[in-house]
Amino acid sequence: MAKKGLAWECECGNIEFGTYPPEECTQCQAIDSFIKVPEDELEDRLAENVLANRHGGDEEDDDE
Repeated sequence: MAKKGLAWECECGNIEFGTYPPEECTQCQAIDSFIKVPEDELEDRLAENVLANRHGGDEEDDDE
């Protein structure tokens, strides 16, 4: 997987790539909420992100 720049993860789980962390998350609109993802954890985080998106991203829908 060849993405450009560093990987940054928001508190909501959104992962973005770039030299610097984004100021605002495109998913949850949080400001300054990104932390650098260590390279050795990136593959696992991306897999978690894909699985969460595949299931709608909301694990608390069981109440319906």
